[in-house]
Amino acid sequence: MTNNFAQLLKTLEYGLIVSCQAPPDSPLHHPLIIAAVAEASIAQNAVAVRIDTPEHIAAVRQRISAPILGLWKQSIPNSEIYITPTFEYAAEIAEAGADLIAIDATLRDRPESVAVLTDRIHQELHKPVVADVDSLEAAIAAVAAGVDLIATTLYGYTKETEQHSPPGFNLLSQIAEKLDTPVLCEGGIATPDIARQALDLGAYAVVVGTAITGIEAQVQAFDRALRHKTPALLVEHDEIYHFALFSQEHPSYRGYVRSKLRKYNPDSTVREGFFEQGGLRGTPLEVFLIDDRQKIRAGLVGLTRWNWLLIETLWVDESLRQQGFGRRMMMLAEQEAKQRGCTEAILDTFSFQAKGFYEKLGYEMFAQVDDYPSGYSFYQLKKEF
Repeated sequence: MTNNFAQLLKTLEYGLIVSCQAPPDSPLHHPLIIAAVAEASIAQNAVAVRIDTPEHIAAVRQRISAPILGLWKQSIPNSEIYITPTFEYAAEIAEAGADLIAIDATLRDRPESVAVLTDRIHQELHKPVVADVDSLEAAIAAVAAGVDLIATTLYGYTKETEQHSPPGFNLLSQIAEKLDTPVLCEGGIATPDIARQALDLGAYAVVVGTAITGIEAQVQAFDRALRHKTPALLVEHDEIYHFALFSQEHPSYRGYVRSKLRKYNPDSTVREGFFEQGGLRGTPLEVFLIDDRQKIRAGLVGLTRWNWLLIETLWVDESLRQQGFGRRMMMLAEQEAKQRGCTEAILDTFSFQAKGFYEKLGYEMFAQVDDYPSGYSFYQLKKEF
């Protein structure tokens, strides 16, 4: 299995795995429909699909040659383990055509140990094992048991993690940093940008389900957005007008107001172009320190707007601080900003952060707000190039 597995891993690397599943009571649950969804996904460059039940796996296998990550959700009496809980289920999905077998590898009580289940899948089925976990401890135990890949699938779906919402980026980062076993990020990947972020945080590949194949869930989300208004507090009102105060984002109202301001600004400024949409938004300027495992160890996020460099965020991994990486990123950002025609830079920081660091780089404080937050001070600094 070693050579075949190495080739399989290469196929999955940095790719998209589409979870083609539907609720049992859905009209989309039919094997032929799932197979069509899987085929369409592979046709658009997905590297593999994740499929539940032997019947669906067999239908998909007839339509595609790409890797199938198989599983079988089954409830076992007196156990919370439900993703391929025993070897018998693993054997059936392997026979149906699965190339990899996903198992629940959480630390909950189980009918078969992860080590025994993994060993039997290796020895008798000759298939690699993907361990669906919910915690770093479970991932470490799964690797010790001999699994081949880790997936963050169950983060947020166990009693121990139900207070958290996927994607489990903290868990992903911890696994990628502490273990050499490839890790798949699954759960809560709602947009392409989030998927890209998962790779940047150390994911070997990304599994996306609902955002691509969850038609019912997507329709429900749109329906809720259209039918239900964001709650507002009526502050003041008369017969014609009322003030509505919102404690959560109202994107459509906010976007409307901003568009009106952008339309007004050009007519009210001497120099044209300053408040056009592109000029107001600025041009991103981002610098990152990336190690040989493609893990981000430090980063500067900002933008250039008009003749200014705006530095929004500067972070350096604790293990790399006091080694000049922060200074170097600041210098690179300033050099790029100068090439873009910037003559000044601006940033803000708190008294518990890095005011002294910025002052050593030539930044001067021009504003200070005390007791913001309580017991601390907020500073704004700028620098002329």
